[in-house]
Amino acid sequence: MNAASLPYTVLVLLVELAVGSLAMLTVFDARRQVTVGYVKAGAMLVLPLALLAAWTVTTLESRSEVDGYALAEGWLRPFTLALAAFVAIAVMHTIAAFTRRHGAGILLGMIGSVVGVVALVLLAGFLAPPAWSFAGLVLSILASTAVLGGSLMAMTWGHWYLTSGRLPKEPMEQMALVVLVALAVQGILVLAGAALPARDVPLSGGAEIGLAANPAFWLRVGVGLVFPIGVTWLAFRAAQIRGMMSATGLLYIALGAILAGEVLARGLLFTTGNAV
Repeated sequence: MNAASLPYTVLVLLVELAVGSLAMLTVFDARRQVTVGYVKAGAMLVLPLALLAAWTVTTLESRSEVDGYALAEGWLRPFTLALAAFVAIAVMHTIAAFTRRHGAGILLGMIGSVVGVVALVLLAGFLAPPAWSFAGLVLSILASTAVLGGSLMAMTWGHWYLTSGRLPKEPMEQMALVVLVALAVQGILVLAGAALPARDVPLSGGAEIGLAANPAFWLRVGVGLVFPIGVTWLAFRAAQIRGMMSATGLLYIALGAILAGEVLARGLLFTTGNAV
């Protein structure tokens, strides 16, 4: 990854984390499986992530390429507007959480999740020109959103559970399963992205190196997919027997590996054009 593409990578990760976390939080809050305090903590995680993403957008210049990687700059303004709407909804959702307006919080969380998905699709359109498929990049970003949001919210619930052993273990189990399924989908998309050629290979350093010969690709697969699948499965099994301290620690490790894998994936996107 080069320095020029770093802000775009950070932007993708921040939006994925914010949208995925809000969606996961809203689903479990709507089912009344989590506590009021957890919802407040979740809202206080989503809002700073959204604000950081909005700030990152303001640092980007309007340009048609970044270090040889083509951008569809016409998508940037619609994405910025959708992200601004998401930030406004995140603010209102946080207020609803802290004023204990459960119904309003659920409604705002649902609307915010939908707006967030729209923003992610627009972001994919902005980054899609070199990738093998616009739809493929959209699916890749949405799968990453589920993985990041699910692992962050599951790890946070583990912390909440440790404050009171009387809380249910089912949210941890179900969030871990969401992460496992999303990681499996990512694995399929990585295979597709590696097998199908990029539409427009970026004119940047490292683009001439094939994926099979690129150590970053194998690190992305090993560290960002295979390892998190194993660790998340262990966390799921630990949660089943109420080993919540072990499950929480394992999810810490999984989240760190997933973040590293996502950084590698976006770095490979900007250097090779392959959405892996």
